[in-house]
Amino acid sequence: MKRRIVAALGSAALVASTLLPWSSAHGETLRMVANWSKSLWSTARTLQWADEFNKSDAAKKANLQIQFVGGPEVTPATEQLTAVRNGAFYMLFGAAGYYVGTVPEGFVFYGTGITPMEARKNGGIDLLAEIWTKKANTHVLGWVAAGIGYHVWLAKEPKLKPDGTPDLAGLKVRSSGLYKPWLDAMGATNVMVPAPDIYGALERGVVDGAAWPGLGITDYGFEKFVKYRIDPAVWQFDNLLWINANKWRALNKAQQSALTESVAKFEADAHAYYAELAKKERVKVDAVGVKSYPLKGDAAAKFVAAAEAIQWNEIKTKSPEYYERLRKAFPPTK
Repeated sequence: MKRRIVAALGSAALVASTLLPWSSAHGETLRMVANWSKSLWSTARTLQWADEFNKSDAAKKANLQIQFVGGPEVTPATEQLTAVRNGAFYMLFGAAGYYVGTVPEGFVFYGTGITPMEARKNGGIDLLAEIWTKKANTHVLGWVAAGIGYHVWLAKEPKLKPDGTPDLAGLKVRSSGLYKPWLDAMGATNVMVPAPDIYGALERGVVDGAAWPGLGITDYGFEKFVKYRIDPAVWQFDNLLWINANKWRALNKAQQSALTESVAKFEADAHAYYAELAKKERVKVDAVGVKSYPLKGDAAAKFVAAAEAIQWNEIKTKSPEYYERLRKAFPPTK
């Protein structure tokens, strides 16, 4: 799908450089796939990082390069983890939420308010690496897209329950598997609609609104039909970089250090980048008349806590052995 944001990144030249085949003179080459096309802003930003890594002195000294081989046109997104686990590719950029059937601990990103930088400092990234190595033969290099939350966007002003939290009873809201338990708890009727079809569903009145993050609204044109955004946002992006665990162990210390240090820096850079991108998106959305509907006082905190509790219940049910360690490393929003 086309993304206007890509033009600002100059991604055409960027992707061309990362797609160039590497000769044996470059030493170790890590073939990387992504959940989404190279035109999506998150993939484009990650390819920019890969290009910068390839040109870095650290990568050259370590004799290590990353080669982007494609997105879902190469292997369907939901099958990419298996491909990387089996060594068909060595690296993956994508959403942990796509693979919670295999690694349910991936729900943790929707249950915490901390940043990737905090998770790296407190050992959370190491814990994720331990879990993913055990359950999917993949080592987590880093959490490289976070901080952007999710909202309910509505065509009409929402009603409130006596406790001040949203009452969506009687409303049909665009949903997906991630949103269903959350929308159910607010009384909404879930209407499962793929992202490309949301515009048409809103235009025809099939839905009264949509659950969607704070980015991508203007790319799809949703702002033409929604008038209210329930604030505050809940959850946050769950995009990770993985490497096949066998390949990770086979890399020498210099290669591992080059990758780890570069990804750690990318976590901070990407966090700031997405925050700025979301700020610009908010300006565009506000400019066409979409209003914030802020929950007040204790209701706002209760709203966020309830949304996060849904995710923690998933982890407690499906991964009791890691529940306490994850809660300590990725504490819920206070």
